[in-house]
Amino acid sequence: MNSTLMHKAQRSADSIWSLPTRASRTMRVGPGPRVLRVCEGRLWLTTEGTATEAATDLWLEPGDEVELAAGLDIVMEAWPAARYQLLVPPSACAVAANRGALVARAARWLERHVQGHRPTLQPG
Repeated sequence: MNSTLMHKAQRSADSIWSLPTRASRTMRVGPGPRVLRVCEGRLWLTTEGTATEAATDLWLEPGDEVELAAGLDIVMEAWPAARYQLLVPPSACAVAANRGALVARAARWLERHVQGHRPTLQPG
């Protein structure tokens, strides 16, 4: 196996984000759900409340992770500084694979349906 190729293809450090001391970051989750995993430091995570649900505050320590729904607005604050990952959960991959299979099945059905009703020209 070519170790140079592996080194270039596997750059897991690229997926780790840093939040400096006492800094905060606002973001909208997506597309699709994500898993937030704390690698170093602590994160204070706050979600926006709605008319029917209160805002959520959550402290995350190294090794803690939480699944975040697509479209969720969050604010993260580092205490004192933090490093974290935003990952695509396996469940999101399964949904995408199922969606692709559904689209393919629908396309096959349409093809059969349209073929059955295609006008044909007959010699006079």
